[in-house]
Amino acid sequence: PPSAPENPISTVNETCVTLEWSPPRDTGGRGDIFYSLLCRKCSGDGKKCAPCGSSVHFVPRQFGLSSASVLITDLQPDSNYSFTIESQNGVSDLSPTPRGTVEINVTTSQTVSVVLKERRSKDSVTLAWQGPERPNGAIVEYEVIYYEKNQREQNYTVLKTRSNMMTVDGLKPGTTYVFRVRARTDGGYGTYGGEIELETSHEDVLAIGDPNQSTILVVSIAGGIVLLIFLVTCFVVSGR
Repeated sequence: PPSAPENPISTVNETCVTLEWSPPRDTGGRGDIFYSLLCRKCSGDGKKCAPCGSSVHFVPRQFGLSSASVLITDLQPDSNYSFTIESQNGVSDLSPTPRGTVEINVTTSQTVSVVLKERRSKDSVTLAWQGPERPNGAIVEYEVIYYEKNQREQNYTVLKTRSNMMTVDGLKPGTTYVFRVRARTDGGYGTYGGEIELETSHEDVLAIGDPNQSTILVVSIAGGIVLLIFLVTCFVVSGR
């Protein structure tokens, strides 16, 4: 049987991981090398691990790989995984010796904390957020995606910033928008945080029936009456 695969490398992109490795140094004198993977999800300290289960998917497949790479999808965000890569050939099942394996540990990206509402006007919204507590590398930038509610498939906009605050301009008055934010590190993009819906203000802030406008109207009328009484009094007094 062959020796263990060598030089495993992982690339994390949100909740997907690409694994690549080099062929075993000793092929056992055969050319029918193939690979299989075992997946375990581990606790934060790495002491307790359990099989990943059927929710995790491998592309092109988990067992009987002819190429030295695989894409693993549908992992949980902010989670620790351990992958064991095993090399085999046509006589591996006949050999009493342990199979050649190599292990690689991966931590998937964290999501950005819930977006905080900061300020809204008739055509703009200011957002603020907190980055991941334990990002998978240094944060390079944040990506903000937004679209009108129920219109994501038709039209959406993506903006980028290095700050944890952004003002989005050019919005429609009285319209509900959906915002999501994710972080990008040296290791790739994290997962989008939860959706938050914000409605811009209407064109006419002091519309008819607005209680604030009613108050202003009452004060204006009262002031006019007082001024009229004052002028009449002055006129009567001066006439005498």
